[in-house]
Amino acid sequence: MVNDIETIKKVRFFGLNTYEAKIWTALLSRGISTAGELSDIANVPRSRSYDVLESLEKKGFVATKPGKPIKYLAVPPKEVIENVKDKIRGDMEKHLYSIDSQGFNDIINHFQEIYEKNTNENENTVAILKGRKNIYKHMWFLLKNSKKTITSSINPGHGIYTETANETKTKIPVKTKNIGIRVCLVDDNNALLFPLQEKEIHPDYDLCIWIKNKQTTKFLKEIVSSA
Repeated sequence: MVNDIETIKKVRFFGLNTYEAKIWTALLSRGISTAGELSDIANVPRSRSYDVLESLEKKGFVATKPGKPIKYLAVPPKEVIENVKDKIRGDMEKHLYSIDSQGFNDIINHFQEIYEKNTNENENTVAILKGRKNIYKHMWFLLKNSKKTITSSINPGHGIYTETANETKTKIPVKTKNIGIRVCLVDDNNALLFPLQEKEIHPDYDLCIWIKNKQTTKFLKEIVSSA
């Protein structure tokens, strides 16, 4: 059946809510139909079906056929996807424009001032970061703002790491050594330790221990250098 749960989930990637996804997939299975028929097929309240169809029409998913009663036609999916792409591009441009605006920068600077006012940069820190995506974003931030040295045993082929390392190499040296465990030491006081092997853990469950401490970082640098 076209209107099953898995199909609805896939259609929602097109930017439709649940009712819109149900009505559109129901219309695909019929080709042409009335609002009442679609309401019954899709199990959507009749009081909502007209609003949903109007929304789908504005989004370019359906067309109307004049008459009594009004009937609706499904726009070919290959045509629909072009509308979806155009909307995504438009939304992205709006978001990027907003992020680059002075107003957005003023907000970020305000939050940064609050953070710096209430954070002791010299305070020792031990924290656990979860999820490879989040871990490597934090690593990217540390590497980008590094001023002295980077010592790492992270697989240099890793996408996020490679991009960051390539950027950073232009200003400071990056020493890479394979010592059997994942370690990244940034400057004199930041150490990232990975207790689990990358290939043995799903990216979403990867763990990293972030230690901000000069003595610990110095000790680990000596271990990595002597390995």
